[in-house]
Amino acid sequence: MLVKGDIPKLLLAGMRTNFMTAYDVAAKEYEKLATVITSTKSSETYPWLGGVPKMHEWKDERIPQGMLEHNFSISNRDFESSIAVDRNAIEDEQYGQIEIRVKELAVEAARFFDEMAFTLIAQGQNTSGTAGSIYDGVTLSCYDGKAFFATNHSEGDSGTQSNRGSTALSATALQAAITAMKKLKNDKGKPAHVRPNLLAVPTDLEWEAKELLNSQYYPEEGTTTTKLAVNVLKGSLELLISEYFTDTNNWYLFDTVRVVKPLILQMRQDPRFTSLTQGTESSFMRKKLYFGVDWRGEILFGDWRCGYAAIV
Repeated sequence: MLVKGDIPKLLLAGMRTNFMTAYDVAAKEYEKLATVITSTKSSETYPWLGGVPKMHEWKDERIPQGMLEHNFSISNRDFESSIAVDRNAIEDEQYGQIEIRVKELAVEAARFFDEMAFTLIAQGQNTSGTAGSIYDGVTLSCYDGKAFFATNHSEGDSGTQSNRGSTALSATALQAAITAMKKLKNDKGKPAHVRPNLLAVPTDLEWEAKELLNSQYYPEEGTTTTKLAVNVLKGSLELLISEYFTDTNNWYLFDTVRVVKPLILQMRQDPRFTSLTQGTESSFMRKKLYFGVDWRGEILFGDWRCGYAAIV
């Protein structure tokens, strides 16, 4: 026989299904920029290997060559979001309202990954997270010990290289950034074959960026009395606009098609829906039932060659 005391338990099963359905369909912009790595312990160490040697004529026997190795560790952190529901809401069968809140928790979990990814990018010129942010006090250096966006990256025979500029967004600046990324070298001194395909900007630069990438004519050429040149940037890059880029002038360029993307999303535990509904002091004393989502992992930088920032 079903009694009211069974309702929270039955309700939880349906809520978990609703949570996962809402999470699966939620927008996830971070997926364009992050390589997802499954974690099995509290931290993971990545022996970041350098470039492989070039092909050469085989005259006598093979000549194996060593590869540069960087030990780079990422420690997992714990995150959560929870809601308290009055027990009367369940006893009065207000399931629809609770279901909406559970779905919002799922959307929040997906949105949080976006917030982490783009907050990290916005702090990419630093080696430590800024106070008051998600990355407060967290080491942000990439595998070579430099800030992700830096003017002095150097490995093996690469020479000193830069993936950071300081010019405001324009057709000329964007073309120069694309060229700079394509000229980056690996630690063997050979081309790294970077192919930038994504422009990321704050909301303040949305319309300027759309004009640069979608206009039929070159946005910086021509007047009412001169012929306009064809815009060679048209259709060349995908555009990503994020409200988490708080600086109104900085813009970013990425190669997102490589095996190792600009960011690493380390998943120790997938977002998990949980509840506390029976036998608790809060349920007894304050008639409160709890529902929430928790996640364990981290998002930090991957290959710096896959990104370029104009810190204006």
